[in-house]
Amino acid sequence: MAVGVICLIHPQKIRAEGFTGADFASWETAAQDSFIQTSITMAGVVFTQVAPEKSACVDNWYLGSGQKAARNAHIRKTIAQYDDYHPSGTILAILLEACGPLN
Repeated sequence: MAVGVICLIHPQKIRAEGFTGADFASWETAAQDSFIQTSITMAGVVFTQVAPEKSACVDNWYLGSGQKAARNAHIRKTIAQYDDYHPSGTILAILLEACGPLN
């Protein structure tokens, strides 16, 4: 739900100009998982500088309690649902939904 709200509020910022969720869906699962993990790792690194508490939340949400495979599946499903948008924007929306907004 938050993904849809963010896409409606800021479509000009996350609307893909060439790479979309549909393109992402054509990749092998291992490549998708690598993209997801890299994106989440980079978001966590950025959050350490702008919102350290969000960085810890992202780590716990993604890696905690052996949830990584389930989180990847959820992210893939959501990217497929919003396949006109860049996967990075969708991943960011998911992280903000899980850990709260950046204030």
